[in-house]
Amino acid sequence: MAATMEVKHLASSLIKPETPVQLEVPLNIFDRSTADLHISALIVYNTPTASNVQIKLALAKALVHYPILAGKLSFESLSVIVDGDSGVPVTETEVEGNLDDYLPLKGGPDLLPLHPYTEETNPLFLVQLNRFSCGAFILGLCTNHIIADGQAMSSFYTTWSQFVTGREVKPLPILDQSLLKPRDPPTPQFPHEEIEFSTLQRDKPTFLEGPMENVRVHYTHDFIHKLKERTGFRHSTFECLLSHLWKKVCIAWGLDGEVVSHAVFSVNGRPRLGIPPEYFGNLSLLAFPASTVKELLQEDLEYGAKLVREAVGKTGRDYFQSYIDFGELNKDKELYPSVGADGNSLAPDLEVDSWLGFQFTEIDMGGGAPYAMLPSWIPVEGIVIFMPGPPAKEKGNKAERWSNGIDVIVSLLPENAAAFLKIAHSID
Repeated sequence: MAATMEVKHLASSLIKPETPVQLEVPLNIFDRSTADLHISALIVYNTPTASNVQIKLALAKALVHYPILAGKLSFESLSVIVDGDSGVPVTETEVEGNLDDYLPLKGGPDLLPLHPYTEETNPLFLVQLNRFSCGAFILGLCTNHIIADGQAMSSFYTTWSQFVTGREVKPLPILDQSLLKPRDPPTPQFPHEEIEFSTLQRDKPTFLEGPMENVRVHYTHDFIHKLKERTGFRHSTFECLLSHLWKKVCIAWGLDGEVVSHAVFSVNGRPRLGIPPEYFGNLSLLAFPASTVKELLQEDLEYGAKLVREAVGKTGRDYFQSYIDFGELNKDKELYPSVGADGNSLAPDLEVDSWLGFQFTEIDMGGGAPYAMLPSWIPVEGIVIFMPGPPAKEKGNKAERWSNGIDVIVSLLPENAAAFLKIAHSID
């Protein structure tokens, strides 16, 4: 970062739904397999936006339709409770200087002051409004993953921005959990108690010393085209790029050939269950493609891409319905998610999050589409995030502004990050 960012606190407030809400929403089986941790993100605007007052008023209106974001999780009842005391903490700050002074924004500890943070389960959703002297604006967000997945939050941000700008608010979210209907009788077909959950004690978590580095790599359309060409254009962008990155990170780690590595990623259940995309909450499951490092590196790009595709194929409608049935049979039992945030290293595995399908261009807070959206800092080794590339240089419509390839953030120790950067663009 070109300069050290000085963030000055101005005010704090609790924003409540504009219309009072009394609600208790039980955690469903998708919520219960999600780690109890907050996900942070920064939405960057390099043009003036609506005022803080307007943005807070719009948030109060949006919370009427998304009340769970203002609630608190009760571990006793395994539900989110929304009442008269519920609300979203909002912090307002000012940042000296021009946004250009701090570009390019690189994920790291320097960005932590731009978003709210909590180590507790509650509050479930927190907001920070950062104003720069030049008029630029960064919206800092922090959401507990236990209440919503990425698609759900993307829809909420769009609704919030529609209230800010006075646009037609549509589509409104669907909160009806009866859509997750078990069969009669419930008949799980897969060993979910061994896959999504575990009755056994986890392996001892790995804690690494030293700072984690978040490296950002840009892949152009031409580069991605070359990757697809290697598979005879039989695989998607996600499959090809993940196969490429899986290889490169394993090489950077210097893993033994007999080690088994997983590339874990989420599969959206909405289209597989025929549920509208407006459903708000968690509705995704993890896929676990696996390979020995030796096979992954010896085989061509299509080998890894095929493993990714096969893993998605296994997580289809039948699998999601089986999981819902499992949840019905175990709704009163204590369950332990098989994945979580223990330790600060996932090696030899990758956890891959794709932000490519989120509606970033629609999050207009009064000054047009955002300039960028990014995580602040990822202190866990092995996290990989796919994001739309930076705005294209030529001016055009919103879609064109976000058409400039794909950016990938990889969190690694500095020595592994240096090794990864040397080979990130080499095509085997």
